[in-house]
Amino acid sequence: MNKFFQLTALASLVFSAQLMAQDHSHHNKHGDHSNHTTMNAAEVSHSQSVYQIDASWKTHQKNELKLSELEGTPVIISMIYGSCTTACPVLVHDVKRLYSKLDEDTQKHVKLVMVSFDTNRDTPEALADYVKQYKLNNDNWLFLNGSEQGIRTLATVLGVRYRQRPDGDFDHSNLITILDKQGVIAERIEGLSQPMDKPAKVVTKLVR
Repeated sequence: MNKFFQLTALASLVFSAQLMAQDHSHHNKHGDHSNHTTMNAAEVSHSQSVYQIDASWKTHQKNELKLSELEGTPVIISMIYGSCTTACPVLVHDVKRLYSKLDEDTQKHVKLVMVSFDTNRDTPEALADYVKQYKLNNDNWLFLNGSEQGIRTLATVLGVRYRQRPDGDFDHSNLITILDKQGVIAERIEGLSQPMDKPAKVVTKLVR
């Protein structure tokens, strides 16, 4: 096991233990998102490729995918879950805003990847419905369902903190990450409805 995987595995275990220790008693019944808690993103390495993660994912088109298959093109990636009615739709809209600031030629060379925290409910079929609901049928979009271990490892590498609540929903960081052509983190945008001019310049430079 190389150093990257050792550190990732250790971070994943620590991350999981921290989340399990959280007190969830302040959250209400399923469907009430008023107490959604935003979690600050963690610091991460900007030198290791995310594509070293060897997890398999299923797309909303029911295709098998490894993130390494995206190598060679910049990727805008974020983590959400489909039943969220508060932060997640804003994150998706923020990715759309960033994408819309790119010129048409640049847009052709960028992938937009949304990874679900919710491995049980966000099946490929459910994600396909989500894509239709939000009119994201552009081929550049990929919505991914994965195993709990794959989700945890990717979240750790991206610095996304999350925890599942007793009602089945999630508290999480609101983070958009830009990966370069080799899968190395080039830029992170934390928070909702942030300005996208600088990130758009980063993506454009990566394409060129």
